[in-house]
Amino acid sequence: MTYRLRDYQTDAKNKIYKALADGSKAPLLVMPTGSGKAVTLCSVAYDLAIGKVFGESLPTIILVHRKELVSQLCVTLSRAGVPHNIISPRNVVVGIIAAQRRATGKQWYDHRAPITVASVDTFNSRTDTYRNLSDNIKVWIQDEAAHVLKGNKWGKALAAFPNARGIGFTATPQRLDKRGLGTHADGVFDHMILGPSSKFLINEGYLSKYKIVVPPGDYEKHLVKANEGSDFTREAMAVASRDSCIVGDVVENYLKFCKNKQGIVFATDVEAAFKIEKEFLAKGVKAKTLTGETPDKERSQAVIDFEEGVLEVLVNVDLFDEGFDVSGIECVSMARPTMSVSKFLQICGRGLRIKKGKEYATIIDHVGNIKRHGLPDQHRTWTLDRIVKRRDTTNTLRICSNHLCNAPYDKVLEACPYCGTEYIKQYNRAGGTSAREALRQVDGDLMLLDPDTIRELEADIHLESPEEMAERVAMAAGTPAGVRAGRNQRERIEMQKQLADTIALWAGRMKHFGYTDRQIHKKFFLTYDMSITGALSLKKAEMLSVEKEIRYEIGL
Repeated sequence: MTYRLRDYQTDAKNKIYKALADGSKAPLLVMPTGSGKAVTLCSVAYDLAIGKVFGESLPTIILVHRKELVSQLCVTLSRAGVPHNIISPRNVVVGIIAAQRRATGKQWYDHRAPITVASVDTFNSRTDTYRNLSDNIKVWIQDEAAHVLKGNKWGKALAAFPNARGIGFTATPQRLDKRGLGTHADGVFDHMILGPSSKFLINEGYLSKYKIVVPPGDYEKHLVKANEGSDFTREAMAVASRDSCIVGDVVENYLKFCKNKQGIVFATDVEAAFKIEKEFLAKGVKAKTLTGETPDKERSQAVIDFEEGVLEVLVNVDLFDEGFDVSGIECVSMARPTMSVSKFLQICGRGLRIKKGKEYATIIDHVGNIKRHGLPDQHRTWTLDRIVKRRDTTNTLRICSNHLCNAPYDKVLEACPYCGTEYIKQYNRAGGTSAREALRQVDGDLMLLDPDTIRELEADIHLESPEEMAERVAMAAGTPAGVRAGRNQRERIEMQKQLADTIALWAGRMKHFGYTDRQIHKKFFLTYDMSITGALSLKKAEMLSVEKEIRYEIGL
């Protein structure tokens, strides 16, 4: 049985197979939430297990850390007619078989199948029981792979397969604790594969367009700041929820911006969640709270009721930030703050799945997450390295002052693109614009940004010729050094031309989206922390890094 994949999913698969063929022992694929990681992952497992990739059947195990994700992947496999083994608590397996029968009319559980879907916790608790299976596995696939570090429970599980290579799948490879997922850092992966960006998927119609609302509220005033490298504590979030007006704000703004639409609310704690549910019910909105303590049967039924429209709103506590794949979600209410960009993107991603008749998703941020992390589809640079320094990206946005809109928008714009409200600069006591709001000046601010102009700009930035450099260095350090210097300079000039061409493509894309020349220059500066001329003056390796970032942003 085969899967019907989109072009970018097929491309991602082929990149995985190439990495493995080239000697990678554990590549990591990065694809945004809602891009179809589950289908891609299951398709890869199927190809490997039947021998489609390397000419021999490779017994494969898929490891996940939540029972909801085990069920999701098993149902995905069953819809493609793929038999598979399941390692999970018995009651979970029974529930999965029931879900498969609802989806396909039959069960696909088979303990002899070459594909196994396993709960990490269940597997770790019975390692000796599965010794024969472990020795026979040739490929492990880790879902939500950002969790994996050497020595933690995920790393322990993967270490139990001595004869296997691995593949990781994640939407967000950045950890809050700044540890790196690479083998050279703290993790197990040796090669990163970048799938399409969220912006590309939205522009191409694979993900939903969205609107963001940031209504005024008092939650942040009551929230104790998190420590560096850690998220907000449950106690701090509970206190802020109790002392603020957030319960009323969540319901009021749902009715204001998303009335009669299916929504999901991310609450800080169980007490706050049930208060929000009670407030929804009092306003005539059919809502249901789900937590880690909700019985499996009740939880499954609530999700079914939500999918079928019986429930309008699901309120959850740390349940649906990963692996909740329901396309009907039109409203995401963030009543839970987070310092983690990964958690933030996962939460936003719940609303970005497309559905017939769904024009856009509305994301309502009550807790300042947008200010901390920026827009869901803005450019981000991923790495397998440890994070030494994290750039602050929150200065790229401002919030519309119209209380009927409250949308965040790009700081390069002088008016809200959603309602047209003009931005009013704040003035300090000396009579000038505040330093916080003053836009930094960049060279070439008013220059026209068409491809020809970019290439002229590149030509105007003088780099010493390879011949001149070779001669100068040879006089100081000898002929061999001069030859090397000339070769390096030639490569730098070629890299400059390549970067100029890529910036021209990027600028053309910005033009297509309606940015003016002046705004494009500022957009580049705010995004990459340098002017265009500054980028074209960098060293070769630095230009290559910027060029890769730009190509990733525009989906090349």
